[in-house]
Amino acid sequence: MNLKIEDLMRKISLPKRYFNNDFVIADRFREEKDKFLSFISQCKGEEFDDDKKNQIQKELSMAMQTAEDISSHILNIFEYYEKADNKKAQELMDEIMKQVQDDLFVGTIDDWVAINCNGKNCFTRFRMTPGSRFFRVRAVDYESSEIQKNADELFHIPLSKRSYSNNERFSLVGFPSLYLSTMLPLAWQECGCPQKYYYSEYQYEKKVDFKSEEYSSENELKFLMLYSPDEIYIWGTSIKYNNFTLWLNVIIRYLKTYPLVLACSFVNQSGKVPFKQEYIIPQMLMQWVQRNNSVVQGIEYFSCVDMTMRTSEWCAYNIVIPAMPPYDDRKYSKILKEKFCWSAPRFYTIPIFDQKYNEEDRKNVYNFVSDVRSAIRTYFIPNLYREVLLKMVNICGCLMSLLENQKAMDMQLVLNILKSLSDNINAIKEMQLDKNIEEKIRKEKDIDMLNETDISDVCELFRKIYFKFVNQLSSHDSIEHIIKKHIDLCWNDLHPHFEVQAICKNEKEMEESRKWLKENHILYTIRKIDSSDEAIFYLRKISSDTEVPLDDFWGCHVENDEWIKSNFNKIKTPIFIKLNDVSIYSEPEIKSVEITSIGFDKDVLLSKLIIEC
Repeated sequence: MNLKIEDLMRKISLPKRYFNNDFVIADRFREEKDKFLSFISQCKGEEFDDDKKNQIQKELSMAMQTAEDISSHILNIFEYYEKADNKKAQELMDEIMKQVQDDLFVGTIDDWVAINCNGKNCFTRFRMTPGSRFFRVRAVDYESSEIQKNADELFHIPLSKRSYSNNERFSLVGFPSLYLSTMLPLAWQECGCPQKYYYSEYQYEKKVDFKSEEYSSENELKFLMLYSPDEIYIWGTSIKYNNFTLWLNVIIRYLKTYPLVLACSFVNQSGKVPFKQEYIIPQMLMQWVQRNNSVVQGIEYFSCVDMTMRTSEWCAYNIVIPAMPPYDDRKYSKILKEKFCWSAPRFYTIPIFDQKYNEEDRKNVYNFVSDVRSAIRTYFIPNLYREVLLKMVNICGCLMSLLENQKAMDMQLVLNILKSLSDNINAIKEMQLDKNIEEKIRKEKDIDMLNETDISDVCELFRKIYFKFVNQLSSHDSIEHIIKKHIDLCWNDLHPHFEVQAICKNEKEMEESRKWLKENHILYTIRKIDSSDEAIFYLRKISSDTEVPLDDFWGCHVENDEWIKSNFNKIKTPIFIKLNDVSIYSEPEIKSVEITSIGFDKDVLLSKLIIEC
């Protein structure tokens, strides 16, 4: 049997989920390892020409041998672990890492990986959505001023409180680590989908040469990259035709290291238990990272939570960085504080359970149901349309039960209920009963119960009810819109976000303000400008977008572009611009771009930025 490499990557998908109370990690790993090696043996490269096929067969043979060796070591680690021989287990882990040191993927926080191809480094990204924004969530039972006033509450647990650090997939109890996700919904899921929580957004501070505006990765944090087979497969769909050598290099490296990735990707969903067998290898991998932190400082990994409800965004990923020394006087990692800026904690409670928030929604649902019941009592409505109206009432009844609920509920169940309601609405829409209503009603068997006037009235009545139910013309009070809104708000996908862009002429004038922004946990970017046409165009656009006269940037009347170039050094920089994410759920007064301060004025920045944090 010939198996294409693409089919192989699909068959070895990760993570591996089990629901058996008798879960034994060594047995499950052995089963998955045997299937994996069997799949490789079926790959003959027949889909390629002879030269490439021979090369693939040779490379796959070597990959299979390495994978077998690694798998054997991992099974021995499980055996030593059972015998409480941690020393032998760690020695074997070191052997594994030494054997695959040239095959491991090591990259940057935003997924840049250097692949040596024909003696040259080729930089590539494997994930569809490389991280640019990172999030951390902390579940709470209530709003806390103590958390809101202290951004460090959403940093890693300080060493002085290390007894509070939990046993996680990639970290041991008592060894604090900083866990981040590239999407807030993923961070929420990783935290167990709490109904109330605080979250902070993290910004990684890359080192950029301000003069050349070039980025160098030499002094940046390096991560051991754990990819899912799907990520490698999707990346390779076009690369294999454009750069076969690079594609094959990546595939072979991945197959060699797959047993290690596999051993980190088991999920036993039979219940919450203190000892997680599936954490043995990932925790040992993190211990290796800590012992070799001159090579890598953290791990990037695909999520093992159930992402079936977010299938379009499976490519979000997590990072974990152990709290590295040296530490400040409060026992936080100085290195991580230097590398990251993070926003002040923002409290969020799922709006569907907040009766103050959903009061208008409950009113709209109640009024809709009243209208439907009144219509059914007032008119004789043919069976088909009557049944649809009753389905609408049932959907509303289920929605109202959620909106009126005040007790804690499993959020995955809530999301499934909302998704089911949305699917039921789509089923009603697919019936297209709003089209040619009169013609369809006349075809009903019980039409003789209506006279011509009644038929006209029933058609008009159904049309009004229907368009209060479906999201016609983006109606914000339709039942469909209410359901969609609460799905979005459960995920908090469209959360309020802002960052400050500082426009400046040189790095020196940013020294004080950069420090101030970071100390006050305000996310920021810096844009250097000069007297070029591009910079002048940008300044004019900012002036137009914010409705702030260009004259204010200079403190005098600004003439044409030639005048700007001649008087460029007199511009009052830095100019601080607040960039807001604006969504359909944003307050109407929120603008996407605002001028916050012209020149570094702490009092102005404090009043316009800190209060809103």
